[in-house]
Amino acid sequence: MGRQCGVGRRAEPGVAVGYERLPREYRMRRSRKHAFLWVIAFGTLSLALPLWTADDLPSSFRYPFLIAWVALMGWLFHATLRCRTAVDIKAIHVRGMAKRRRLAWEDIQDIRAELNPASAVQSGAANVLVHAYGRDGSKVLLPFVDDLHVNVERELELLVGAWEELRGETWAPDPQAAFLIDRRDARQAALMMGFAAVMLAFIPLTVLMLLPLFMDLPEWLASALTPLMVMGVGAPLIFVLAATASYRSRRSGSGG
Repeated sequence: MGRQCGVGRRAEPGVAVGYERLPREYRMRRSRKHAFLWVIAFGTLSLALPLWTADDLPSSFRYPFLIAWVALMGWLFHATLRCRTAVDIKAIHVRGMAKRRRLAWEDIQDIRAELNPASAVQSGAANVLVHAYGRDGSKVLLPFVDDLHVNVERELELLVGAWEELRGETWAPDPQAAFLIDRRDARQAALMMGFAAVMLAFIPLTVLMLLPLFMDLPEWLASALTPLMVMGVGAPLIFVLAATASYRSRRSGSGG
């Protein structure tokens, strides 16, 4: 899983190795800060104006709700601006909205660029994200190391190069961490496969649900093709079967 590399390798003359380009910091772009602020401001005004002018709402509800909403949006904007990824010769420092994480180079098991599943349904989301994997099997998102803010290929090469140089001569992949990471990846892939299967099955399930309206079916079959049975039981069943099959396939393929 970890990339093997000779520690202490010599760089080509005139070419800086990964750690020589540190420290490095990744934050939200100024243009995206402004866009984010406008979205929050517009959303707050869209909510506040109807509440402010609603005569049927008591003041005991209206004012506390507006104050709480403005406070929440203010915290969201402030916390998002504080998010960052900082990289130095000691570790990768990740500051999220609610917690901080320090990943020492010797504890990192891998650094990967991965497709962002949310980009398929969320407009403006990054298509490629970068994660670091810890010795405990944790998967840590590196904020703003994505294709919206940086050249991912270039920055990933820099981070991996620094990791290979700074992780120490005694570094070796941790088998337990590899097992935990593979299991986590299998679970995430299983969830995505389950959701994809339900989306693909939506039209066929809808057709099944509508069949009793257009065809004369046996009573037992018509009673089984009710919306509750088709969507309430059929869709979850498809999700479970697809997710389970995906998880078992990946785990057996990885020897787990």
